[in-house]
Amino acid sequence: MQHSHSRNLTAEDTGLQQNEQDARRATDVWSSASHSAHAGGEESQPHGIKAFFSSVKEDSHARSEAQAQAQAQADDQHDRKAGGGMHSLTNSFKALGSKVHEKFHNGASRFSDFVHLYKEVTLDLTDASRHPELTKDAHLRRDNSLCPEEVSFIAARKQHVIDSGALKRFLQLPDDEQIHPDDIPIIAVGGSGGGYRACLGYVALIEALQDEADGLWDLVFYAAGVSGSCWSLGALYTIAQGHAGNLLEHFSHTSADHPLSATAINAVARSTKGIYFQLGPILQKMRAGSVQWTPLDLYGALTTTHILLSRSHPVTGKIVLPKVTAEQEAKAVEKHIVKPGVEVQDDQEPLSDLGEVFPALKHEWFKFSNVVQTTGIDRGLAPLPIFTAVRHERPWRDWKSPTDPFDEIDQVKASEEHERANAWWQWFEINCFETGCDELEGWVPTWSFGRFFEKGISDIKHRLPERHLSLLLGIATSAPAGPLSAWLDTLARNLPQNAFGNQIQKWSDSWAKKNPKGVERLRSHHPVHAVNEPNPFFGAEKEIGRGQGFENSPRVHMVDAGMSNNLPTYVFFRPHRNVDVMLLGDYSSDVQKGAALDRIHEGGTEKGLDIQPRVQLPPLPDLTPELTEEEKEKGAKPKDPPSLTAAEIAERFKGRYAQVLDARPVGREQMAEWERAKAAGTLEKWDLDDYKVKDGIIYNERHVPLPDHPATLVYLPLLPNQVQPGYDPSTAPFSSSYNLCWTKEQVDTIRTTGKANTHEGLETIRTVVREAYEKKKAARINRTKVAAGPP
Repeated sequence: MQHSHSRNLTAEDTGLQQNEQDARRATDVWSSASHSAHAGGEESQPHGIKAFFSSVKEDSHARSEAQAQAQAQADDQHDRKAGGGMHSLTNSFKALGSKVHEKFHNGASRFSDFVHLYKEVTLDLTDASRHPELTKDAHLRRDNSLCPEEVSFIAARKQHVIDSGALKRFLQLPDDEQIHPDDIPIIAVGGSGGGYRACLGYVALIEALQDEADGLWDLVFYAAGVSGSCWSLGALYTIAQGHAGNLLEHFSHTSADHPLSATAINAVARSTKGIYFQLGPILQKMRAGSVQWTPLDLYGALTTTHILLSRSHPVTGKIVLPKVTAEQEAKAVEKHIVKPGVEVQDDQEPLSDLGEVFPALKHEWFKFSNVVQTTGIDRGLAPLPIFTAVRHERPWRDWKSPTDPFDEIDQVKASEEHERANAWWQWFEINCFETGCDELEGWVPTWSFGRFFEKGISDIKHRLPERHLSLLLGIATSAPAGPLSAWLDTLARNLPQNAFGNQIQKWSDSWAKKNPKGVERLRSHHPVHAVNEPNPFFGAEKEIGRGQGFENSPRVHMVDAGMSNNLPTYVFFRPHRNVDVMLLGDYSSDVQKGAALDRIHEGGTEKGLDIQPRVQLPPLPDLTPELTEEEKEKGAKPKDPPSLTAAEIAERFKGRYAQVLDARPVGREQMAEWERAKAAGTLEKWDLDDYKVKDGIIYNERHVPLPDHPATLVYLPLLPNQVQPGYDPSTAPFSSSYNLCWTKEQVDTIRTTGKANTHEGLETIRTVVREAYEKKKAARINRTKVAAGPP
């Protein structure tokens, strides 16, 4: 096994002399980096960041400097193969660290800040009173049953539904109706990807379910997100204490600045322990010594700390706005009228009116497992939150052994293997109890994810604290690390359905036919390196047909689940969850083009489900005016569609705000067909073991567990609404998936439209939940009669 551990920390490590040496070295590096950034532009700044982390990384023997440089050169050469444009894109993202230099301005770069940073990270790695998990070891569980904590949660949540009267209230049942736990529908709410549009839209949906839907949120068991919706959940279960309305107020006052802007980074850096929250998680990961950090770790740390920076009153929790401008506050800090994070009033200006404290982050927010107690999940008081991510499984290029990782096969064999197996995405989930993958049949406690595992046991000599929430969200929202195929597919889905879009598609198809090998190389290329994490499956027992030798890999690379499917239905269909109703908020840019429903069908097929809409709606007509022949010859740009009145919007989207689909498991039917084909001798040799049954769960040829429980899906796309005729979420420039700067008015706009859309679909949701309740109630009564026998 090739693995290096960081050395054990000693008293000298925590001594002031060592702290000062590391802090002085870090301060010098940042000072020179900041100087070179001002002198040579932002491109020179990342070298300073790398140097800073390298200076601290000397405490770890994870990888030699020569190895790191060789790896960087290899990555650069690999990036260049995709062409100069992609190499430029990669370098642009890798230069993310250049955004950090501003935050060491105005006294925040003082020597003491780095001393404090080093001390805090050392405590994180050694202080069991701060992190009790440092006294525990973890084991990899190789089955797909629900963990005991989730089983207990389901029972507690059902009891909460009964005690709160939420089901009676939502379904308007008689007061004397007796609710049996077995009759309660298991409801899940999912949010798609789509940047801040998804983040804000998902919170608006949850707010409507909490405050204006007759207790529906109290009936929800699971809340899952893809990409931007994971930001929603991360903030909802921490800073917002479970209240979506408070969270939207928070966002309306904090989203005007880009998370990676100097203004946003400075705001966090000036808050109490701000630099620790920004850089501590990466420094901790580096000192652990198992894997290297990547730019996406920094991305996760900066975006998460910006999103969670509290502006709330410490007692009431209400959002309180400062009565001074940002410029006044910065000026006060610059002149040392106040220290960063400390409230002192100037003779001239009141420096803060933020409820007696400056904005601040809290330690407890950054441990995902903490939400079990802080939001009452262990008592059934809140749904179970789930982040999602995926791993790119490429069978023709997978791990053979730890020392000879990739099997060298000739081009013909590679082509045949690719045609047969193709590449696919393995879904991972991170919930507050466990992290794992049902396709790989493995789960570890979330507090242990990020530790080095071997043969199913975490490293007992180097216990680590729970992985920082910032790094978990960095994985879940890491769309830039996906392969180009996902980016290109997104572009294709959003081409206009007119002559202009058709011409682009023709050009693309023509080039693809002439360059098939180039297409495959291009689509499989990852422009930005995915996040590195220790593989909890490393060295674990293998099983034929499961994992493709993944147990030989010491690292796991996971990216944004939107690369596979922009809705989190996969985790709702996990074995034994038996979700009855799924409410799916879709904030994708293509919700008006039918592509999202196609993705639902595709995801269902992969999971052995036949998913059909109850009402087959025709495609929405394209309102974009066609160009005249003369305009086409002159190369005119596509025309904008006409604006619609409130009445026209209501008519155009009637029946589309809540679309019902039924998911029927067909795994056992497929098994029967395979058995018949096998008996008839019509299956190819390699198809003979395409399925198997283990612990009552059916697994297909990719070892994906197939659900055996039917469900009803209610698809809730973010569409224009008559309450705001001038706002089209799919086309408004500020509403783009890539825009991370939203003004208060824009946040209020999507909030109003999102809630109005939910109201449009509320009765449809009520009907579906009532159906599920009556069906489960009837099944229980029938079971009781059968058990009792004939009269």
